[in-house]
Amino acid sequence: MIAELPDVRRVAVIGGGYIGLEAAAVLTKLGRQVTVLEAQDRVLARVAGEPLSRFFEDEHRAHGVELRLGVSVDAILGEDRVTGVQLAGGETVPAEMAIVGIGIEPAVAPLLDAGANGGNGVAIDDQCRTSLPDVFAVGDCALHANRFAGDRLIRLESVQNANDQATVAAKTILGIDASYDAVPWFWSNQYDLKLQTVGISTGYDAAVVRGDPATRSFSVIYLRAGRVIALDCVNATKDYVQGRKLVLEAATIDPARLADPATPLKDLPSS
Repeated sequence: MIAELPDVRRVAVIGGGYIGLEAAAVLTKLGRQVTVLEAQDRVLARVAGEPLSRFFEDEHRAHGVELRLGVSVDAILGEDRVTGVQLAGGETVPAEMAIVGIGIEPAVAPLLDAGANGGNGVAIDDQCRTSLPDVFAVGDCALHANRFAGDRLIRLESVQNANDQATVAAKTILGIDASYDAVPWFWSNQYDLKLQTVGISTGYDAAVVRGDPATRSFSVIYLRAGRVIALDCVNATKDYVQGRKLVLEAATIDPARLADPATPLKDLPSS
């Protein structure tokens, strides 16, 4: 991709998740005209609440990125190289490069054909064992029950998760007692913004904005049934570090106090 950039003026980024937005930020800084094509009605729709989505939409537009929300892609056009992206309905978005960041489909068919349990991934237990004797799975393909997601079966596509599960699998193979129960965390760098996430916000029923997004330093705290389940922290490292404990404890804290940035999260009592 880098070798082709000198001949590229316009880039179409398909997908408004972390990968797509990070690519858009880098390419914009390199002077390219970027259009982000997202099927949902907001960016980061699968992983974050609306306040964070709208903040990043505003940031990208301010940097010159064109965001096309609620659009579907029919085809990437071109023979030897990309000439554009065709949308459902026939419109073509001109581009000399297309980047697709829409997530993955785990390539676990050989394991499933061999009898392993699974579907959207291969199912593992707390020691990262599959249902096949002496076969372990870790990382993006590993479908597991995660207590930070309300014990739902999920896959986590992150370096941190792959490392943590690999450690558990290695210890188990060596006969060392271990089980996977790590709190999920993620990060994303876009322009001069550092987003740090701890926990999993899926299934939240309330979101508290802590601080003012206009200052470009704030956090969104997610709750389910009154308990803290996740934080998205933008240029707010202290909130990220201190909020980790709230997620681990599934703390119950008055939302009004959570929203007050003058009080450190570590000083807020859990009821």
